Amino acid sequence: MNEAMLTVAVTGQILIHGPLDLHGEGQAEVQDFLEADVVFGNLEATVETAGAWPTKTKTLHLASPDALISIRELGFHAVTHANNHAFDLGPPGIASTRAAVEAAGLKLAGSGGDIEQAAAPVIVPGPEQSLAIFSVDLGPQPDINYASTERGGIAPLRMKRTVSVPAEEFETLKRIVVTLGDDKRGAARAAVGYDAGERPELEVFGTPVAAGDAIGVRWTADETDMQRLVDGIDAAKAIGDLVAVALHGHHWDSNWKTTPDWLLDLCRGLIDCGADLVLGTGAPVMQPLILYRGRVIIAGLGNFVFHTGRPATYDEKHVDVWRSAAIRLTLADDGTCKRLELLPISVGRPVDHDLPLGPVPLQGSDADDIRERAFGGLSAADRQVVF
Repeated sequence: MNEAMLTVAVTGQILIHGPLDLHGEGQAEVQDFLEADVVFGNLEATVETAGAWPTKTKTLHLASPDALISIRELGFHAVTHANNHAFDLGPPGIASTRAAVEAAGLKLAGSGGDIEQAAAPVIVPGPEQSLAIFSVDLGPQPDINYASTERGGIAPLRMKRTVSVPAEEFETLKRIVVTLGDDKRGAARAAVGYDAGERPELEVFGTPVAAGDAIGVRWTADETDMQRLVDGIDAAKAIGDLVAVALHGHHWDSNWKTTPDWLLDLCRGLIDCGADLVLGTGAPVMQPLILYRGRVIIAGLGNFVFHTGRPATYDEKHVDVWRSAAIRLTLADDGTCKRLELLPISVGRPVDHDLPLGPVPLQGSDADDIRERAFGGLSAADRQVVF
């Protein structure tokens, strides 16, 4: 008896404003590569919404409904939406984006009218097995962006940083906080409910600090957010779905091509909790992928479409935002990866006139560079699934 397989294609973030020109041979090659049972990527935009106003004073990324039709025409079945641009127009933008996504024939995970809807996975059926896709944001973001029982927003998996310092430095920092009166002000706010949750022994300018043997840092996920996600994964696995978790975050390493160790630990932990695939976006450049327990962790896939308003700045600073990859996986019924294919791509970029071109395959040394970046850290055993 042949083992059931599910093909899944994923891409980097889709930061899109308007529809794409998909008529070229290169765009057709990308469409062909994305032919899979399930295709999804991160929609880092909010659909234009009449009567809504911006929730920020800096960069907005607003997409037209026609832009979503382009995404569907490329072969996508679903988009994830827990990211820093999903709330650009507040709850009205959250609602209109879901409506426009569904009107375009897509499914949306990661944002909604309340936390229940935002945290729920979308289920995309395959020939014999379905994929449950969860979408969460790691921060840092204002709490207002995150959905609650009373408010629309995005689904959180908030990461908290605790800094450790040796005892002598700890006492110095504590003396500074006491002298400034920050400890008493914080206690007074907590007493009347302004600051909820457990307070650390020492908080310096908003950062928890602990005594330790050396200067260091520890990252932990918010317990409530993590339990919500794990409960969702358990429920999906109980009915036989495979599970993908899409992460979006802005706690980047100083070298954007490097994945922070704590993020890889988080991804491995999600695999241990039942996820079969982890897809990360946030930093606008591609990072290496790894395999863990036979499952693929794509911690940073950069961009797929990148309609930034600052293309010249990225070019001047030599930030590699215009090269990435699409990845197609063949998953066994237990979630392990049996085949991994990668198509290096030139990212769709903004233009001054006409429709921006959709992504096209990279060629030559550019393609070789992306393959090496993606696979450079894989062991010989892990490379056996790469085709």
